[in-house]
Amino acid sequence: MPSRKTFLWLLAALVLYLIAWNIGSGWLYVLTAMLAAFPLASLFMGRANIRGLDAHMSTGGSACAGDSLTTTIEFANRSRLPRFFISIECSYGGSRESLFVPRIGGRSTKQLEMTFAGLKRGLYGGAELRLGSGAPMGLTRSRRNIHCQGPLAVYPSWSRLGNDWSAGQWDLGHVASSSLPSRSASSDYLGVRDYRSDDSPRSIHWRSTARRGSLSVVEYSRQSVVLPVFLLDTFSGDGRPTPEPVFEAMVSTVASLVQRETANNRRFAIGRDPEAAAGFKLTRESEAAMFWLAGVEAGADRPMELEDHLPWPEATPVLIIASHREYGDLYERALLAAHPHAAVIVFDARAAAADARDGAITGHTPAARGFMDDSALAALESGLEAIGSRMLLVNEPEELAQCLHFL
Repeated sequence: MPSRKTFLWLLAALVLYLIAWNIGSGWLYVLTAMLAAFPLASLFMGRANIRGLDAHMSTGGSACAGDSLTTTIEFANRSRLPRFFISIECSYGGSRESLFVPRIGGRSTKQLEMTFAGLKRGLYGGAELRLGSGAPMGLTRSRRNIHCQGPLAVYPSWSRLGNDWSAGQWDLGHVASSSLPSRSASSDYLGVRDYRSDDSPRSIHWRSTARRGSLSVVEYSRQSVVLPVFLLDTFSGDGRPTPEPVFEAMVSTVASLVQRETANNRRFAIGRDPEAAAGFKLTRESEAAMFWLAGVEAGADRPMELEDHLPWPEATPVLIIASHREYGDLYERALLAAHPHAAVIVFDARAAAADARDGAITGHTPAARGFMDDSALAALESGLEAIGSRMLLVNEPEELAQCLHFL
C-alpha cells in the first residue's frame, strides 16, 4: 500500500524528469528511472518480508472482563532469509495491542509476550494478527493477516454479595416489601410423595419405597428451599435495542447472583426464558452458567416468553430485565401467577439510550420512547407488590454495586 512518503518520492522523480527533459541530460533520465522504480521494488520487497512467517499462541482458557491477560506468541520464520522491521497488531479478547520486531533470523523462532488489558466479555476462537512491513525505506506498506488458534472465554465481571435472599433487606432501597420463603427447614410431617428427578438420592425413604413399590420421599413442611431461576432478558426492541452498558450491567448482576449460589453450594437454573432454564437443568456449579453468560447477546427479536411455568414447584423466578415497555404488564404473566414470590430487577435504560444518541433524558425522546417512563415503572412496582413479588430498580449501571448490596 503506498504511503505519503511514496507520493513525495514520485513527485521528486517527476521534478527530476522535467529538469532532465529541459536540459537534455541523459544521466538525469537514468536517475529518474531509478527513482520511479524504487517504490515498485519496495512493494515486492515488503510483501516478501512478511511471507514465510507462522504464529502460534500458548494461551487459552478463561478470564474475567476488565482483567489483563499475558500470552506468549511464537513466530517461526520458515525462510532461510531473515526478516526485518515487522510491525504486529494483535486483537484478542476484545483488546488490541501492537509490537515492533526489528529482526527474525532465517529458519528460527522468536517468542514475544503480549499483555492485553481491559478484556471484554465474549467467547473468542483465537487471536487475529496483522503483520505489516514497510521495508526497506517505508515507501510502501504491505500487510498480512494471520489467525492464531487460542480459544478464550471472557466471563462477565461480578461482585461478591454478602447478603442472602432471607437476610431481611427487602424493605430497603427500591425493593417492595413482601414475604419470601426462607431456606430453613422444619420438622412438621406432611406425608409421603413420589421421588422427583430434582430430589437428592439421600432423601429417599426406603421403607416407604418398599411398601409402595416405587421410589418415595418423606416431605416435611418448609422443606422446600428458595430455588432461584435466573431469567436474563435478551430482548432487543425494533429500533430500540438495550444499550450496551445496561446489558453488560444486567449480565454482571446475574453472574454475581450465580457466584453466590455456588459459594453456598446451592442449586439454581439460568436461561433466557423459562423453557431455556428448564433445559439448563439444576446445578450447583457456576462454570456452565458463566460460560453461557460469556457468550450471551442482546439480540432477541421478541420479549421474554413468560407464559410457561417452571418445572420446579419451589422455584423462585429472578428476572433481570431492561425497562422495555413490553414488560409493563409483567405482573399479569402466567409465570408470576404460578410463582408469585418472584424477584424482578429492572434496569432503567432511558438515560443510556439517550446518551447513545446525544438526546435529552426524558421519556419522550426517540431514543427513550421504547422504554417505560416513571409512571409505568411505578405501576409495575405496585402490580408486582400486589401479587407478592418485589422489584428492584437500577437507574444507572454505575449504581449496580450499591443496588446489589440489598440482594
